Amino acid sequence: MNRRILLFVTGLFLIAGLLPAAASKPNRRLYPFNELISDDDLVKLEAGEIVIRNIKDRKNMCMRKGIGDYSDEILDMFTELNPGYLAEILYIFPEEGNSAESIISQADALFSDWPLYKEVIYTDEDTGKSKPLFPEAELVKRTDRYRWKSIWTHVKMDFLAPYDTELIIKTTDDTFFFSQINQEAMKYKFVTAVKPKNMQAAICCFKFRGNWIVYALGGVKAPKIPFIRNKIDHQFIGRIEDFTVFYINRFDIKR
Repeated sequence: MNRRILLFVTGLFLIAGLLPAAASKPNRRLYPFNELISDDDLVKLEAGEIVIRNIKDRKNMCMRKGIGDYSDEILDMFTELNPGYLAEILYIFPEEGNSAESIISQADALFSDWPLYKEVIYTDEDTGKSKPLFPEAELVKRTDRYRWKSIWTHVKMDFLAPYDTELIIKTTDDTFFFSQINQEAMKYKFVTAVKPKNMQAAICCFKFRGNWIVYALGGVKAPKIPFIRNKIDHQFIGRIEDFTVFYINRFDIKR
């Protein structure tokens, strides 16, 4: 081989050895998400991180339609609500070592335990201080049926007047659904910040191609009055995110 060519080829190998290896892209076919989720977010999910996407608009939801009844129900909820403020929370963990019986029973027990809501801690983005999300919570009524529950609670958040909210829990052998919807107007300093049924949060958990998928959406439909808008951006969405992350972190799972 020509000496110059040999030196050139050798140099290329040496340079290639000094360069960092390109990160392999995640296999998108393994997940029920559309093209709106980034490769970076998928890599975080694969590493066991909780991914929060402040997506603002329902058009930016990354869950594909037609994956399952409960995920479709959540997509339909927020398509109908058409919120002005919207956050998406994602988490995955292996199906192996995490039986459907264990995961669904854990989710059912956690979300049915309404007094636990008073232990959810919220971190105020403006002050950096942590405090209970619901310093006050009282049971109004509860209805239990086969694989379906409705729990009405009267709750108080620190900057709002008390209001009623309904929690719905549904399960099958291997899927879980939870929703929380305000049933009364949410008032801030005598002004209606959110009308009834206009602040919604929903979570589903299901199996997909070897993984458990936890998919959650939280949104608020509210007037974009400047002083209310700031409160919603920093208070409502942040609280929905902290509420969801609190419960995800309480799952006993094997990775």
